Amino acid sequence: MSLRGTWYRWALGLWALVWLLVYMPGGGYSWHYFAHGSALLFDGSGASPAGGLHLYANYPGLQIGPVAFVGAQVLRSIGSDNGMVAAQFAMTAAGLLVLHTLERCAVLTRPDLLRRPTALRRTVLLGGGVFLVVWESLSVHYGHLDDVLALLFAVLAVRALIADSPALAGLCLGLAADSKPWALAFLPLVLAAPRVRRRHVAVYTAATVLLAWLPFVIADPGTLTAAQYTIVNEPSSALRALGVATAGTPSWDRMAQLGLGCGLGVLAVVRRRWQAVLLLGVGARIVLDPGVYDYYTAGLLLGALCWELLGLQRPVPVWSLAAFTGLHLAPGVIGDAPVLGTLRLWTVVLLTAGVLLLPQRWCAEGELPGSAADAIADPAMVSGDVHRLPKRFDMVSAERSD
Repeated sequence: MSLRGTWYRWALGLWALVWLLVYMPGGGYSWHYFAHGSALLFDGSGASPAGGLHLYANYPGLQIGPVAFVGAQVLRSIGSDNGMVAAQFAMTAAGLLVLHTLERCAVLTRPDLLRRPTALRRTVLLGGGVFLVVWESLSVHYGHLDDVLALLFAVLAVRALIADSPALAGLCLGLAADSKPWALAFLPLVLAAPRVRRRHVAVYTAATVLLAWLPFVIADPGTLTAAQYTIVNEPSSALRALGVATAGTPSWDRMAQLGLGCGLGVLAVVRRRWQAVLLLGVGARIVLDPGVYDYYTAGLLLGALCWELLGLQRPVPVWSLAAFTGLHLAPGVIGDAPVLGTLRLWTVVLLTAGVLLLPQRWCAEGELPGSAADAIADPAMVSGDVHRLPKRFDMVSAERSD
């Protein structure tokens, strides 16, 4: 493709570089948690209290998955700053990879977009542009490698589902949860896989999660209590807007986040809108979380862009721009905490309702490659009921014959 045809990608790359430079002074706010945690995991078995496989039981404040600590261990060996600058550049590159992967997913599942590239480019440019502003806050200002990896692996899982690679999809879903536990809200993507592939995706997901977390649980059952770690319930949180006025995280909150996220994701899959699972999962986290950190918004913007590119019949960055305005811009101009909490709540509620209640004629085809195999395995096909063949059957068959 010519430079003229890819100008918007170069523009997004420069845009990411601009925001990297904006956030670098005073950046890496949370990177010390990753440097300290990875040191405790790999070198702290003799520390007091002990690290190693006792890490999560003895340091419950480190709400970071083991895969993120492995990544931090590699990065902190680069440079004299515990790898902070190397991590900032690596996570910036991950954001651009996420955008490229989503665009590639859109083209693969919907080749008709190549016949109307203006809508595709506009959505990637505008939706991707606001996404990168917040992504750089996540990557450079905060330095949250765990959230970066969770979102990156989630997008790679979507790509693997589209490529009809159930093992890779399950591996990526598992690695997302192994990077940050709240990524378990993306598990409904397992159900989005064609029926004949679903078990494989589920098995690989479960095996990947257990392989990472089970050694910690076996070595120290206190690992399970780490999920009870609490943070302050901020005055501007959506949780307070819902009427929960406790000073810290309620005991039921973490499970409620996962339950709501998975429930909404399952509903989206049932309604053939699996492309919205990321948006709904992160939205559930934001609505029920006592924190209001800006980097939470990066996941919501990623989910919004995934829905706009893959789920809408005609891509438009409405969800992205609404999420960016309500959750990122508003706190800069509104100083009233209860108002911000209400705005935070209703922004997510309206985005969620917009996904689930949108008329089907405005949504893209919800079938994934491999659905033709479901049709062949369906007893109705044996009886000759060809009208029940998925709409993508002919296209998938043609692709496999090439």
